[in-house]
Amino acid sequence: MRRWIALLLALAALLPTAARADGDPASDVLYTGFVFFPFDVKFDSKVQSQLNELAVSSKDAGIPIKVALIANRNDLGSVGALWLKPQQYAKFLAAELAFLYKGRLVVVMPNGFGFWNAGKPVAKEVALLKTIPVRAGPNGLASSALTAVRRLAAHAGHPLRTPKANGGSKTRDRILIAGAAAVLLALWALAFRFRRPLRELLARTPGR
Repeated sequence: MRRWIALLLALAALLPTAARADGDPASDVLYTGFVFFPFDVKFDSKVQSQLNELAVSSKDAGIPIKVALIANRNDLGSVGALWLKPQQYAKFLAAELAFLYKGRLVVVMPNGFGFWNAGKPVAKEVALLKTIPVRAGPNGLASSALTAVRRLAAHAGHPLRTPKANGGSKTRDRILIAGAAAVLLALWALAFRFRRPLRELLARTPGR
């Protein structure tokens, strides 16, 4: 089973470059994942496990919440101009993910949070997040994100507990399965999108 899941996830690299052409690292990860941890920043494995598990739990509860941790300007790739502008970046990132994901999205930067929810009014959630201090350092970002996800879930009527730090293989398997499902959906959508142009091209091909 894991072999097939790994194969499907590898197919994500075949998605059109238009979906990833902006050089935004978080969108590449959150297309199929639940939490974006900057690639060049070291996080405590315990906090990483807890945040991943909590994000998966939010999906299971019917209120999926994806999270992007942005520790420095480099984590934004080609959209560095949005550094320290978490709300603007949340809106931008949500638009990047809209092809596959139209749900709650939390951005955590050293100066605060950003929140977006598929174009729905978010004033209450933004006000709620302003009451949560962002702690210093990478682990501080992740710890603050844990608090943010729990409070947003409670605000939506689905309180979640902070998971123990031993989710381990169970969490990884669930993330892999969800990621594989997202890739399958993306490939199906792309096939549907390009089916008509391909038929038209073949119809114009000499000898057919």
